[in-house]
Amino acid sequence: MKSKRKRRWIIGICLGCALVLLGGITVYLFRNVRSNKTNPEESDLDHDYSQASEDTIQYQGNEYVYNQNLTNILFMGIDTKGEVVLKEAPGTAGQADAVMLLTLDEESRTAEILQISRDAMTDIDIYDVSGDYYTSIQAQLATQYAYGNGKQSSCWAMKKTTSRLLYDLPIDGYISLNIESIRILNDALGGVTLTVPEDYTDIDPAFEKGAVITLTGEQAERYVRYRDIEATGSNNERMERQNQYLLALFQAVKTKAGNAGNGYEVFYTLLEPYLTTDLSAEEINGLAKYHFDESKTEYVPGEVKQGEEYEEFYVDEGKLRELLMENFYKLKLS
Repeated sequence: MKSKRKRRWIIGICLGCALVLLGGITVYLFRNVRSNKTNPEESDLDHDYSQASEDTIQYQGNEYVYNQNLTNILFMGIDTKGEVVLKEAPGTAGQADAVMLLTLDEESRTAEILQISRDAMTDIDIYDVSGDYYTSIQAQLATQYAYGNGKQSSCWAMKKTTSRLLYDLPIDGYISLNIESIRILNDALGGVTLTVPEDYTDIDPAFEKGAVITLTGEQAERYVRYRDIEATGSNNERMERQNQYLLALFQAVKTKAGNAGNGYEVFYTLLEPYLTTDLSAEEINGLAKYHFDESKTEYVPGEVKQGEEYEEFYVDEGKLRELLMENFYKLKLS
């Protein structure tokens, strides 16, 4: 009896060892097969662009350093109405319909916008009800906002994911406004004036090409929010309108606040229920010192494809790296 039990014990140990060995071989083969399937073009891109050291980047045979004169602020327009409230259930906080990186150059006192498609496909981090990281999925960038509490944690998640999408580009702060704030701020300014660049009469009969219009709050909301969901790539056109409106709005705020640059104090009581930011009043007022040049706006390059349910925007990694190196980095001097 003892002999049989001993044989079973020995057989059990052997089987366990065999399973561990088999698991190790499987993992080894999986990693090697996955490595061998790497897209050759992606390998070439990685060869052209890499982290040379903690503060330098190797790109096409040269070393670059980040331009320390720049400050990057993530601006988000959220597709929810009403006051911003804390959400308990992940996935219910709304989505970031507008995603822009405002880049301030302290040396030249100029500012530029890098607009990022809300549909950009990237790794979205999912968090549980306790706010702990659970897993990641491939999805549209806009959905990252939903997996937070609708306030600071949603903005923090968007900031982290957007930075990762842009190859860990530093993002120094964020401003988030929901759609309700557009109407309120627009009307508080007495309207925002712009020239309609294309025929947008399908959005509003007044939006004829070339028309100079002082938008009401309701018109402003339609101008920045409307997209034809039946037309592939309609979000690209909407991003152009969002960029145009934001710059016109910014200029109107500067005009209203005057040379004192106290726009935060003038409009805070109106916007506070719809605003989430980690910037101080002084930092927000400081935006008035910069000149935003509409002609300098950049768009993250890529291609729109129709997904199973919604549009998906796939970033052109090579062109994105080139854009980032040109706008955010300087050649390292020996």
